[in-house]
Amino acid sequence: MIAAIQFGCGFLSAMAISIPLIWRLGFGQVRHPLSIIGSISILLASAYVLRSKGIVRFGKRQIWIRFHRILASFGLTLIFVHGAFKPTYWYSWLPFILAVGSLVTGLAISTAKTRNRKHIRLIHSFLSPFLLISIVLHGSKKMDHDNFFPLSGEHQVACIQCHTGSNYIDYTCLTCHAHNNPEVLEPHSIHGVIPYNPTSTDVQVIAQCLDCHQTEINQKEYGKKRANWHYNTSY
Repeated sequence: MIAAIQFGCGFLSAMAISIPLIWRLGFGQVRHPLSIIGSISILLASAYVLRSKGIVRFGKRQIWIRFHRILASFGLTLIFVHGAFKPTYWYSWLPFILAVGSLVTGLAISTAKTRNRKHIRLIHSFLSPFLLISIVLHGSKKMDHDNFFPLSGEHQVACIQCHTGSNYIDYTCLTCHAHNNPEVLEPHSIHGVIPYNPTSTDVQVIAQCLDCHQTEINQKEYGKKRANWHYNTSY
């Protein structure tokens, strides 16, 4: 019962933080910061191994266990929040699966008979470092956005700010909700970049914007292929 209360405290604390932030800022804005906080919490919870192995001797063991359970359940819940909604690739699924395994084995240690705890504890102790490694791996497996459009200045924002839908593949500047409007579409139609009255498919398959729009981003010049027309640079 005590273990369940401690796990519950961590879970409720994580939800108390996650729900208002998601409600206020949107899931796309907060999912990665939440996963970072969760990872730090799990790392702090892992410090319990120092006490269990006798490397650190101060503090009662039960107090260490209490904070271990609360911090671990708090961090794992944040990992669930990050991964449960859009685990699209294997490196997205892996942290979620390892987090589930870590939580299940942690609960099992608290409820299992004494003779079974040693084996469960061994599995549990292996899952935590693999979970942290998988989170780092997931964070490093990001698309190199510079191959499509360098993100700097006002474009250095969370993905959800531009990708309001689920389509991350057929996407151009004109697909972004900030530019997909008559004021921007009309001059592109005049110059033959897109047809008049374009369909959503027409907008999605437009060529690279930086082929025409001359600018410099991160000390690299773009727009050398543009045709000899004058356009309003405010677009």
